[in-house]
Amino acid sequence: MKENITELWFSWFYKNWEKNAPGDLLESGLSPSQIAERFVNVNHNEFLELAKEFDQENYQALNEFMKLSESELHILKYFLKLIKLKNS
Repeated sequence: MKENITELWFSWFYKNWEKNAPGDLLESGLSPSQIAERFVNVNHNEFLELAKEFDQENYQALNEFMKLSESELHILKYFLKLIKLKNS
């Protein structure tokens, strides 16, 4: 595994994600998948260049992070349902 390569990913991603202004795009009516598609289209070439820096171990590390993120999303959805039920 290349040292600090996942840090490179997160640094690059969040810098570019903020430029994308996802909150403003949600407010303008775009869906989460439309926002993601737009981000990928705008950053396609940078994705290709960045991917060259990653090896199989980096892939596995990011894949594990993705699984944790999906788990967090499910927990947040559960919590939002509890709030909605409480306020019904």
